[in-house]
Amino acid sequence: MSIHAIYLTNGHEPDAAIQRGLAQAGCEVTRTHSVGETLERLPRAEGGNLADGMEATPTIIVAELQAGALALLSILRERARGGALHTFVPPTLVLDREGKDIYAPIKALRLGAQEYLLASEPDIDREFSAQLLVERVMSEREQRALARQQPPQTSMARTPARAVDPTPIRQKIEWEPVGRVIRVEGKYIHLSPIEGRMFSLLLQNVGHTVTLQDFMRHALNRPDMPMREAVQQLRPHMMRLRRKLAVQPDLASRIVNTRGTGYILTA
Repeated sequence: MSIHAIYLTNGHEPDAAIQRGLAQAGCEVTRTHSVGETLERLPRAEGGNLADGMEATPTIIVAELQAGALALLSILRERARGGALHTFVPPTLVLDREGKDIYAPIKALRLGAQEYLLASEPDIDREFSAQLLVERVMSEREQRALARQQPPQTSMARTPARAVDPTPIRQKIEWEPVGRVIRVEGKYIHLSPIEGRMFSLLLQNVGHTVTLQDFMRHALNRPDMPMREAVQQLRPHMMRLRRKLAVQPDLASRIVNTRGTGYILTA
């Protein structure tokens, strides 16, 4: 079954690169022009349960910041907190056409957005991000379907917690810095330019802390940026990097925040 995408825009034609990514992933797109209309378009199963409806009709949201993306996410989150939606927020990609609010990425990601893209980012990055989000949702849905087919556990013993794979990080992955692509166990993870520079720094310094100053100088290319502003800009990029690496859970868990200093990629 293909995934349905609801694209919220405000007087603009949908972003062409994102549309290409959705099309390449076999996604059907419905365009909306308001937060209310978007909410009405979300699928409902019998009884009005959005989570069940989303399972029956897989749906993602592409919402432009200037069309009310944060308001939409806030409403969905508040409804989830109320229990009506079983704490479910549809997978959401936020597009910022202007990039003027440095706090917007943090707000969107905290509200549950999976991706935050700037219209100024290269077409290939926006296209690949949209395609990857659809493929990730389909993969997760297939995994849930397989899990439901497994026979129930008869043993009362608890499943042990998942341990971090001891394989050295450099042996687990292939990193192509020019194309900014990580290959791990047959999966490809495409990074944005800033995410790529951040990952290169971490990989070059495995087992050692990469300082905030290093990220400012080599990832943001802003060595003179005030520290507070740098932290505000780095945080959403690191959140996105970790979420992309989460397709291989062991990778995301290897990035550790050394409080007040920087980040370290464990060996």
